[in-house]
Amino acid sequence: MAESETVTGELATARRLVELLEEDGFKLDFAVWAKDDEEEGRLYLVPHERAESKLKQSIRVAATISKHKNELPDRHDLQYSIVTAEDPVIRAVRSATPVAGKVRGVYRQGTYIDTAYVFRPAA
Repeated sequence: MAESETVTGELATARRLVELLEEDGFKLDFAVWAKDDEEEGRLYLVPHERAESKLKQSIRVAATISKHKNELPDRHDLQYSIVTAEDPVIRAVRSATPVAGKVRGVYRQGTYIDTAYVFRPAA
């Protein structure tokens, strides 16, 4: 039960962070929260602006988290990565669904995703 509550909290925080990023003008091509190989949840963000460095994009995400810390109670538990559309997790999830929602049991080119939640599907 505690594990399920933790996942629910992380998932809600990830979903809210995506909303806040977009409200703050950080455009996303794709956003998905997925469990990695070690059963840890991680938010994968594919920014629309590819010309900006990943470091600059990561700083923007961290600034949004800091600015809205009261709206993101589980922010300390949230792991995130700024990735490209070619990231194995993104490719696997995108191959399974073109829409937002829950995805289970996806395998593509050596990458297995047990559970993922697509917040912003690719256009």
